[in-house]
Amino acid sequence: MAQYLDKDALVSEIESKKKYAQTLGNNAINSSMQQFYDGMKQGCVDILSFINTLEVKEVDLHLAYHDFLESHKTTGYMLYEVAEHFYLLGLKAQKGETV
Repeated sequence: MAQYLDKDALVSEIESKKKYAQTLGNNAINSSMQQFYDGMKQGCVDILSFINTLEVKEVDLHLAYHDFLESHKTTGYMLYEVAEHFYLLGLKAQKGETV
């Protein structure tokens, strides 16, 4: 299973389920079914609201790479150090820390 989901695909699928719940609710034969499908639709709305609060932080890798090279000119660097630096940079971005 993929570690990350495509946000647009996820939102599209939830929107589809929301429309389906609306259609079922409109065709419900009693108030209990209507309430059930209204709850299903509201659940989709709540999930979409939560998804829209998630933030994706962009990192300018080109700038970060050149900053790293500038700061390590005199000490020299190995490929391992570069990989470790960008790995830690990614972790900081995930945690919402300033990068």
